[in-house]
Amino acid sequence: MLSISSNRPSEKAAPRALRVLLVEDSPDNQFLFRAFIKKTPWEMELAENGAIGVEKFQTGHYDLVIMDMQMPVMDGYTAMRTIRQWEREQGRAPTPIVALTANSLQEMAEKSLAAGCNAYVTKPISRDQFVSLIRQYAERAR
Repeated sequence: MLSISSNRPSEKAAPRALRVLLVEDSPDNQFLFRAFIKKTPWEMELAENGAIGVEKFQTGHYDLVIMDMQMPVMDGYTAMRTIRQWEREQGRAPTPIVALTANSLQEMAEKSLAAGCNAYVTKPISRDQFVSLIRQYAERAR
C-alpha cells in the first residue's frame, strides 16, 4: 500500500509529465481532481464509469489510473480485474492503479488490492495529498 504524505509537495523538483486516467462517476469530484492538477505537467482524461474506463484504457496509453470503486454500469473492482486480465493477455506490464473510495474499512482495502490495485486512498482527499500521490508515481517512472 502506498503511503501519502500530508506535507505540501515540493514545487522545486519538476515532476515528470504523466497521463492519468481518472475513472470517477461524480462530476463534482471530476471537477475537483482536474482543478487539483491544473498547474502541473500532468494530463488527466476522464471516464464516467468502469466500462468507459476499461475502453479508454485499452485504446489509450496511461501512466497511472485512479479508479473510484463504487460506480454505475461497471464498478471499480470489475474494471480493475478486467484491465489486469487484458494486460496479461496483451503481455503488458501492469499500469499502476490507485483505488479511490469513501469507505475506509480494512476489508475494502483488501478487496481493492485483491482486484489488482497498487494502492488504496480514501475520500475526501486534499489537493496536497492528491498531488503527492501522483508525484510519487511520476518519480517512480523516471
